Amino acid sequence: MLDAPSMASYEPMIGAWQSYGMMSINLAYSRLGKHMGLLHRFASVVGATALVFAGLVPPAQGLISPADCFEHTDETASVVVGLSCKNVTSLQELPMTGDIQWIGIDTQKDQVLGGLEVLAANPQLKSVRISKAPQEIIPELAQLPVLESLSLTFPKGQQVQLAGLGQLSGLKELEVLATSSTDYRWAKDLSNLEKLDLASYTKPLIELKIGASAEIEPVITVDGRVLRPWEYTGERILGQISPTGFTANKAGFAGLRTELTDFEAVIPGQDNLKSVSYAASWHIGVRDTVQLGRISLNRNPSLAGHDAAVVGDSLLAPTTNYPYTALQWTRNGEPIPDAVGESYQLVREDTNKVIALSYETKAVRQNGEVWVPSAQGTMKYGAPIAATVASIAKPTISGSKIVGYKLTASLDSAYFPDFERRYQWLVDGFEIPRATAKTYTPPQSYANRKISVRVTMHAADGESVWLPTSSAVKVAKGTITVVKPKVSGTAKVGSKLTANAAMPAPAAQSTKYQWLRGGKKIKGATAKTYTLKPADLNQRISVSVAYAKTNYTTKTVTSTATGKIAPAKLKVMKKPVINGKKSTGKTLKATAGSYNTKNVKISYQWTRSGKIIPKATKPNYKVVKADARKTLGVWVTASKPGYTTVVTKVSKK
Repeated sequence: MLDAPSMASYEPMIGAWQSYGMMSINLAYSRLGKHMGLLHRFASVVGATALVFAGLVPPAQGLISPADCFEHTDETASVVVGLSCKNVTSLQELPMTGDIQWIGIDTQKDQVLGGLEVLAANPQLKSVRISKAPQEIIPELAQLPVLESLSLTFPKGQQVQLAGLGQLSGLKELEVLATSSTDYRWAKDLSNLEKLDLASYTKPLIELKIGASAEIEPVITVDGRVLRPWEYTGERILGQISPTGFTANKAGFAGLRTELTDFEAVIPGQDNLKSVSYAASWHIGVRDTVQLGRISLNRNPSLAGHDAAVVGDSLLAPTTNYPYTALQWTRNGEPIPDAVGESYQLVREDTNKVIALSYETKAVRQNGEVWVPSAQGTMKYGAPIAATVASIAKPTISGSKIVGYKLTASLDSAYFPDFERRYQWLVDGFEIPRATAKTYTPPQSYANRKISVRVTMHAADGESVWLPTSSAVKVAKGTITVVKPKVSGTAKVGSKLTANAAMPAPAAQSTKYQWLRGGKKIKGATAKTYTLKPADLNQRISVSVAYAKTNYTTKTVTSTATGKIAPAKLKVMKKPVINGKKSTGKTLKATAGSYNTKNVKISYQWTRSGKIIPKATKPNYKVVKADARKTLGVWVTASKPGYTTVVTKVSKK
């Protein structure tokens, strides 16, 4: 039996294998069959050799040239069941027998592996590992009916279509490293799969300019999810990353990586699959011009609910990857003596002044090439310097302080003019959900409560500045707007008047009526309609309408008064008559007649040839001698309060 080869003899091959950059290929071992404790899962040559040294696998009887194979026997050391080979140019070189159940192949450098038909000639193979495999190997592998474990590394730069691997339905474990492999939905057909490890080589450098975008081939998992890449190198994000692209916004170099390992994968139709791993990576290089942040405020004990600078605070120059070569702080455009560092502490002379920073930077080079040229300029702090916290500008609130009326937030335009202003309204100090516009209309439920507003400034580079909250304003009850009601109907005793109320704004919860006579309340007259009474004769009638709503002041409006109320017309329905015989000593009787209303008062006055007979004022009249050859008559007067008076004259010859 030959001695096992030294580890040193395998170092070149180990380095070649590792140079592929596969992010995670976890190799394991399992049993080939129920009764055979045979090595199922293969490893790299290093792993196989280590097993021999550990005594777990009997050593081979010899190394076979030119393929440099190492044979692995079963537990009895009588049957070769596995091969670990390096420098292979053709599978025809392998000492294959019908007992070999697994092979691990490392192809000779820059050599295309041939003799692929050997695979189909050995249908007993259960485990195959091949580095730098050609595309043509996939249909050959499909002819291995008991293949359970497969690990393939395709040459870097070779475009490979992996969908054919979806035909290997018996696979339990699959590892693949390939250049163009990013869509793995084909693996959903492998229903027996227990472990899946898939990776792509690092992509070539993508060079962009600020604002430019590059497409990224999306990594699609077995169950159809699209994995989002993330930046794993550099101290700052160079741009915006989507599942399918990258947009540059800063200069520098970055590595993007998509990586997912799931040890509890739940994929419909693949109940056995519990371990899934995906990996891919890209390199990004972004060219830039100097883009600095803003002068910022050093956190200081003077700060209390705001981010604006006051005397005593320190201002800081923007942190940048582009080194400064010169700095000078200025006050209203004039250099401040000795203020040439990256920070500046504000003094009393800075009160209400504009503080700025003049700067110069040096170029950023990579391998002698300028990626970011030098720059110079001046930047201003975003607000005049306040003397104290109390003097920092804060928003003010204008508008009617009444529920239902719009309030508007205002702030001195000199404060952070280049920032976007965002608003948050508060009631009694608590944020009002979704009240984030410049204006706010308090609802009726906020009557007698205090409203304030907070303004924050937001720059495009993500910097934000908080200012003190405004003084609170107390919101009064709302007011109801409505025009006078109108009165319809005939202004005559007995007629019905109707109050025609207007529609208030906002709509009232209750509406109450009160009729007025001569401007004074008419007792009990609180309905929408009112029937004129005799007491209203010659009076002027109006109506008041009171509108009420919760958290609104009750609004009462009064109609224009009617003209003087006219009497009702008393009509004779049946004329009075004189009954009886006109003879001396006989009694005549006058009837009252009937009228268009009840309770009419009737009075009588008898006449002789048109002249009044004194004291003859009863319905009955006794004829006397003086009445001979005269015409007797009676005046029947009908009257009622609020009505016209009617006099009916009847006679008897």
